[in-house]
Amino acid sequence: RIGREYGNDGHYASLFAGINARMPELSALLGLHSLPLLDRAALHRNEVVTLYRKGLGELPGIRVQEVRAGNRNSYREFAIFVDSDAFGMTRDDLAAALTAENIDTRRYYEPPVHRQTAYRKYAPLNGQLANTVMLSSSSLALPIWSHMDTETVADICQALERIHHSAGELRLLLQTRAPALVT
Repeated sequence: RIGREYGNDGHYASLFAGINARMPELSALLGLHSLPLLDRAALHRNEVVTLYRKGLGELPGIRVQEVRAGNRNSYREFAIFVDSDAFGMTRDDLAAALTAENIDTRRYYEPPVHRQTAYRKYAPLNGQLANTVMLSSSSLALPIWSHMDTETVADICQALERIHHSAGELRLLLQTRAPALVT
């Protein structure tokens, strides 16, 4: 708690370097009024994920995140994992192709924490975390929001399918038009 208020213990003599992490009143008010909507928004996101699973389920080289039975997920994001050999292009090539289709994606876990400057000193001595590196380099977050309609999900799934079927041609196109986007 002290760290949330500049390290101030109440005597205005900071005990350590802290931050201003107190919530502004307007944010608190919005949060309180949004809480009753939370369960419905999470339920809708789960419905969107069900549509994504159906639409992407047969697509080679695309895996979706799994949630264990009995657990809940609000799906703040929806990550897919791209097996470049099976899909026909890398995660980064796929992201570039989706951008060309006006579909926004994110690489939330790149670089992985152990390769970020602030945390390198905590990484294993050999610096390698094989599963972490593999997941961070193959995960791609697809669009998801609380009021997303079924047509948008279907359009994104169809775009992924088109991209997969044209992967060879798209890779060549990406290499000739935007070499910086291709890994």
